[in-house]
Amino acid sequence: MITSMIFFPDKTVYETPSDYGLSYEDVSLAISSKVKLHGWFLKAPEEKGVILFLHGNAGNISARVFKAKGWVKRGYSMFLVDYRGFGKSTGSIQHQDDVLQDASAALDWLMKERKYPAEKIVLYGESLGTHPAIRLAGKFPVAAVILEAPYPSFIELGKLHYPFVPSSMIQDFAFDNVRYIPEIKAPLFVLHGTHDEICPYAMSQQLFEKAPQPKEFMTVAEGVHNDLPMKAGENYWNKPVEFIERYRRT
Repeated sequence: MITSMIFFPDKTVYETPSDYGLSYEDVSLAISSKVKLHGWFLKAPEEKGVILFLHGNAGNISARVFKAKGWVKRGYSMFLVDYRGFGKSTGSIQHQDDVLQDASAALDWLMKERKYPAEKIVLYGESLGTHPAIRLAGKFPVAAVILEAPYPSFIELGKLHYPFVPSSMIQDFAFDNVRYIPEIKAPLFVLHGTHDEICPYAMSQQLFEKAPQPKEFMTVAEGVHNDLPMKAGENYWNKPVEFIERYRRT
């Protein structure tokens, strides 16, 4: 019951990078005999760095290709990967550690198979994906961390959206960002809409306050949970790009 309340995976492939004129590589990551992750790697011309994109709790990577196009256009390669049970990835999420394991495997692929050093990798977490992005940024000195519509923890969100569910029932899916964000070892950029109906704007501001410097918060006026690219326009990409390049390690 709890997993069905939290995760909304979709197996339908709505778009591929080729629909946007982008070349890409299909990537398969074997986690176990029962779990194999699927992802797309998009190589940017005149590459400045690479972004590991960790999406939210619904849909799959095919709904995020338009976001990737904006980054590739600006010189950043993209690795989009689906968690187990999403898109073409097999298996299912049974614990919050499964999400972290999947994100860790994707980062491991970039570092070991593609030979990207940590300082060339940007961790991008969207909603649910902000948790694995924060956790990995506490272990590796990556170039930067970008958090889109983050939250303090799923315990707090549960009190808001499912007040009838005891917090003890969500412990295996706490996704406690407040606990881990002080440990990040990279510059932090947060963007959030003022009218977010899923992860309230005020919650992300509270989380932002707990993060170490350097950091920057971008407010998207009247933005809701899933329309920030439309509401922010080109600044959806331009502002975090400016931030990344300001703190780029030489």
